[in-house]
Amino acid sequence: MSAMKMGAVVAAMLAGVAVFGIHGAVADEGQKMIKPLHGISLHVGSKHAVGYFVPAGASCELTLVVGEEPGEELVALTTPTRFRASVKAGQHVRFDTGEGKELAFYCAQSASAMSVDTMQQTAYSPATTR
Repeated sequence: MSAMKMGAVVAAMLAGVAVFGIHGAVADEGQKMIKPLHGISLHVGSKHAVGYFVPAGASCELTLVVGEEPGEELVALTTPTRFRASVKAGQHVRFDTGEGKELAFYCAQSASAMSVDTMQQTAYSPATTR
């Protein structure tokens, strides 16, 4: 794949899966803490995600690879996808797994740690006024 096509794929992926609080989600499991350059492994439905982050100034540079859990043949049938995001200190980014769950990554105020929540997506309903 050419560099231009790869860049377009990454840009589309970031635009499509990094959701910054647009729809509701409810915490599904306990929050997990991540230290710089320490890997994390998450099982979310039929998906498996592994990742790490590096502090860079006042932000957390997150790298996450998501793929299907291998079947009985222990070989993944699809190619995993890499997700990269720069998360400002005190901010968060959400990754939609496509199965009704999200991974929400929070960068600490000092950018020295991150936490991740597995969340169940819920339907968004705007408040109505009467």
